[in-house]
Amino acid sequence: MKQYFFLVTCIFAIQFVLQAQDFNNEYGKVGKEDFDLSCFAQDKSAEAVVISDDGCSYFGRRDDSFDIIYERTTRLKIFKEAGIKWANIEIPYYREGDIFEEVSDIEACTYNFENGLLTRTNLDVKNCQEEKVNEYWTLKKFAMPNVKEGSIIEYRYKVQSQFLFNLRDWNFQWKIPVIYSRYVTKMIPFYQYTWLLQGANKFDAQKSYVDQGIERQFGPVKYQDMVYEYVMKNVPAFKDEEFIASSDDYSIKLNFQLSAVTNTNGSSHKVITTWPELVNDLIKNEDFGGYYRRAEGLASKIFDLKSLSLMPARQKFDSILNYVKANYSWNKMNGKMASKTPKTFMKDKFGNDADINLFTVGLLNAAGVKANPVIISTRKNGKIRYDYPFSHFFNYVIVMADFDGKKVLADATTTLSSNDRISEKCINDKGLIIQKEKVEWVGLQTLVPSKTQKTIQITLTDSTQHAAVQNSYTEYLASDYRNEYGTNTRVIKKLLLDKGYSPVDSSIVVKNQFNLKEPYSFKYVISDHPEKVNGKIYVSPFLHEIISENPLKQAARTYPIDMIYPKRTSVFAEVNIPEGYKVDFLPPNDRIKNDQFELEYLTSTSGNKINVSLIYYFKIPVYDADEYNKIKYYFNEIVNKGSEKIVFVKDK
Repeated sequence: MKQYFFLVTCIFAIQFVLQAQDFNNEYGKVGKEDFDLSCFAQDKSAEAVVISDDGCSYFGRRDDSFDIIYERTTRLKIFKEAGIKWANIEIPYYREGDIFEEVSDIEACTYNFENGLLTRTNLDVKNCQEEKVNEYWTLKKFAMPNVKEGSIIEYRYKVQSQFLFNLRDWNFQWKIPVIYSRYVTKMIPFYQYTWLLQGANKFDAQKSYVDQGIERQFGPVKYQDMVYEYVMKNVPAFKDEEFIASSDDYSIKLNFQLSAVTNTNGSSHKVITTWPELVNDLIKNEDFGGYYRRAEGLASKIFDLKSLSLMPARQKFDSILNYVKANYSWNKMNGKMASKTPKTFMKDKFGNDADINLFTVGLLNAAGVKANPVIISTRKNGKIRYDYPFSHFFNYVIVMADFDGKKVLADATTTLSSNDRISEKCINDKGLIIQKEKVEWVGLQTLVPSKTQKTIQITLTDSTQHAAVQNSYTEYLASDYRNEYGTNTRVIKKLLLDKGYSPVDSSIVVKNQFNLKEPYSFKYVISDHPEKVNGKIYVSPFLHEIISENPLKQAARTYPIDMIYPKRTSVFAEVNIPEGYKVDFLPPNDRIKNDQFELEYLTSTSGNKINVSLIYYFKIPVYDADEYNKIKYYFNEIVNKGSEKIVFVKDK
């Protein structure tokens, strides 16, 4: 379970003595012990290991203010070919408008020990690339050179930031084991930060002390840095299984928040705001509240508002959502603030999620449909911490419309889903409604199940097996298939080939790609030979349409099983009894039914036809961690029943 340990950085009651390390963690000082390391003793299956990860944040003068300077040095050992991906390095840096963090002093090298010789290959920093993630974050990326099994890679860099709220968090836990991880913060008396340890009760070592170096002065204040060190050792890999939104929500991590600023005259002001203040600030902000108010004023240039006013509320809602979806495109950038003015957005016809959804809020209000923006954190961005009212937790805006006595959430960036559904990436706990003089949260989960239905007709002879299959999907599953496969039969054929099928090309037919009120479906025909052993025919009635292995593999789990939304799957198969054969074995019926889950497996025979059905239903979007073993058992039952075979023997 998620465990939090709250303290203010300026208060430390207990101090620990740091112990000596087995490895020399100084950059460039790779030793015999590094190359002798052939596996991580506590997890011999690990593909790589972090030997050391050492970070430090401190404050440097910039004219009449300070910058935060962050330095990091990391060393990894690659054990297996699968671990080579850890040689692709990403350094995130932040920007707002024309002010951006500066990444500098990048050094990186790869060590290999072969034929008794140690070689060192240095990174050419000219090979670094930039990748924009969203309006605020960019990645500086590079691939380590000459990496292979047994390589040791090492890199270091510096990030200089004018954004005092952006004191770097520290991840002690990776998706590979970490032998030694240390984070040092050097605090000055002008800024106070609150920190939060997530995923653990304590550090392996921790200490604080006054830096005995040169005394510094800022204005009339003389000071020396207050140093805090946090250490963890032999941290296990975070096993990122299925059904998790963001590993950042549950991994062992140290988070920092700027809480107060103290001036040189001794006066101070709190930076931690309140939820009402945060809401009011957004309403007043020209790139948020000002944006949707200006969009409301532009609605008359788009619609005949008098005609629109005569429509029922639901029709108004759909008309406006359909218009925005048809005329404006999402540029794949997330942000909680508009990136341009409404007039520029109307001209460009594209923008980030805030441009699109705040614009939609304005149009709805102009049409007489009460609407408010809702700020959220997307699944990959992590969950909101409700005790900390910081706007930078949020990275996305959706729409909440109020009509016909109910509140409806919408996301106009999605074109292939119903107007009254938000994107799957947005289903992440709760969102904050931005409205005057009121703080209100709205749940983002849906209890409406996404349904999968598959029908299979298998025609058997002594030497051939043909199957006609139709798959249909509703709700979020339909949206996923529409976006990923659409009407592209070539892509669907690849999907079928990957399953092990031999599809007949002309048989692949897609229905309802754009008819969002009906299930998305596609059908196809596959041709094969029956499985025969010792004169018997073995038939898997569900072909490869049921999962063949349990996605939950851990012995235990400390974080929830996040299904995103309820899922109901129904598979119906009809198999003919081949001429000259009779049934030798028919799997027994089975049933599970409770408040969390349902499974029903039924077989029946009618004439020369055998009907087999498997229906299973995960009823809850998110299961608690203590339900892990139950959910794991349910998946085992699905795998077992899905793999059952009918056996035919010759009728003598």
